[in-house]
Amino acid sequence: MFGEIKAGDTVADEPSNLIGRRVEMTLGELTGKLIKGSNLKLVLAIEEVNHNMAYTKFIGHKMDKGYLRSLARKGVSKVDSNIDVVTKDGEELCVKSSCFTLRKASGLQIKLIRKVMEDIIRNRAKSLELSKYIQEIILGKMSSDIYNAAKKVYPLRRVEIAKTERAGGGKSAHV
Repeated sequence: MFGEIKAGDTVADEPSNLIGRRVEMTLGELTGKLIKGSNLKLVLAIEEVNHNMAYTKFIGHKMDKGYLRSLARKGVSKVDSNIDVVTKDGEELCVKSSCFTLRKASGLQIKLIRKVMEDIIRNRAKSLELSKYIQEIILGKMSSDIYNAAKKVYPLRRVEIAKTERAGGGKSAHV
């Protein structure tokens, strides 16, 4: 998904002991670039070990909880969505997103914003393969699209895809 990138060094007495171990890294560590305001971590699992190289697969991502708490303030509405999607290549993901309004929204407005969020997340999953879908989430394109569509319902402050989790098994996405 991200090409062959050195994610770090891990010491183990047997290479087979590394299989299944989870590795968390920021987007900046992965790309090697300093990314301003990057509040997300990628979660990878070691799937295969070949001599001194370990290959991982994408498990999910998560936003920094402190950052999400800083967006939720008194007098604003937080609209959460938690849906399961299947990508074009058959991969199952649980996608958790949050939308923050400028002021308090009514129940109907919250319901409409949630529907817009879920429609965009589902439709994008149906049309994209896992690697492209994750790229859109991580690079913020999907959040931007949701923001532009949902702000027509009620003024928004921020939209974030807070977390993705890959459903068990699935194909590998080597990093």
